[in-house]
Amino acid sequence: MPKEKIIAIITGPSAVGKTSIAIGVLKKMKKFRPSTTYTTRPVRQESSEDKIMLHINEDQFRQLIDNGDLIEWAQVYGNFYGTSKEALLETLKKYHVLLNIDVQGAKIIKKKFPKNISIFILPEKIEDIKQRLATRKKMPTAIRKRRLDAAKEEIDQAKYFDYRITNYDNRLEESIEKIVAILKKYQ
Repeated sequence: MPKEKIIAIITGPSAVGKTSIAIGVLKKMKKFRPSTTYTTRPVRQESSEDKIMLHINEDQFRQLIDNGDLIEWAQVYGNFYGTSKEALLETLKKYHVLLNIDVQGAKIIKKKFPKNISIFILPEKIEDIKQRLATRKKMPTAIRKRRLDAAKEEIDQAKYFDYRITNYDNRLEESIEKIVAILKKYQ
């Protein structure tokens, strides 16, 4: 009998490496698919995504909320993000789902979908996040500071997640392999 499909949640503070890790995990875990996320955030020219990212305006996003089309949503650093309910449920019929999601959204998904594995990505030290945020030149200084302050609070939430993985600087592949090893137990 096939195992029930699961949601694997990757979460952690901004600039901890969640997206890079999720991209690496998805390349190695063929039975997992990315989530579909709606956002009001502008398109990032310099980065690749680990999920299906649909960029919409705030009015369109509020319509999705009003229609109940999002399984979870949050306003994060001035932009809205939300996971498509229909796409998530449809994907779970055939595949496991990997969600790279902020800490707020991760808590909501954990409550709504008890069949989940939650992984919190930690920095080796808070200075790593500060350095990574500093490389995001197009991000206003005030937003970088707000993200760093939030990171300190979010790190305190790590104990509420099933696994905690430290993403050491220049050891991305090691972090990916640790998560792959965890997820292989469940597929």
